[in-house]
Amino acid sequence: MFLILKKTVGIVNDQTKSYFVNKLQGYDDLIQDKENKLLEIETQIKDKEKGIKEEETLKANNQNYAFDNNVIDLFNATKYQDQNIFELNKKIDENFVVNYEELIRDFLTLCDDKTDYDFCTKLRGKFDSDTIYNLKSMLKDDYEAELKKILDTKEYKVYETFRLVTSENSIENFIDYLDQLVDLNDPKVRIMVGNKSENYDHLSKNIETVYNDKIYRGIKIVYKNKVYDFSLSERNV
Repeated sequence: MFLILKKTVGIVNDQTKSYFVNKLQGYDDLIQDKENKLLEIETQIKDKEKGIKEEETLKANNQNYAFDNNVIDLFNATKYQDQNIFELNKKIDENFVVNYEELIRDFLTLCDDKTDYDFCTKLRGKFDSDTIYNLKSMLKDDYEAELKKILDTKEYKVYETFRLVTSENSIENFIDYLDQLVDLNDPKVRIMVGNKSENYDHLSKNIETVYNDKIYRGIKIVYKNKVYDFSLSERNV
């Protein structure tokens, strides 16, 4: 019994040692796997950081040369036809030299005074909404008689001129005719410019400077429904 017991204890002892050795080996393998996994993750992180730095460097370099690339693209897209764009601009600067203030002052001396404008404005002012309504409701003879009361001799001649040029003698058409006379005799001079910093309002109380993005160089003068062109525009540059 003693020998059997001793042998049994020895076997159990060996099995126990083997079990714990196997367990420890399993833990060692698990720890090694963990270390390998951590090393792999660390390598991936370093690769990512390296890639980000390279990408930022590339972007920085591209930004440094973005303007140059745009300029090159612009030149490639430009159709020079028979002349270089820089030479064209130089010729414009050399030959298209005008003292615009002096030109406008000279133009103002040729403008009519505002006597006719004041007359037309006063004549149009006699026909307010109530007067127009009353004239519109009258018979033809009464309408003519009422106009002679409202208008003086010179003003009535304007009405007689209107009757000669119209096919329909109505108060509405006569009012339209008077509005056109006011516009045609308007002393306002509109100076159209292509540069927002240009302004000629100080040359006369009748001047109004208007910006026009279609004008490349120079000015246009609009006076009494006529345009006097002293400019280069997009279509003729």
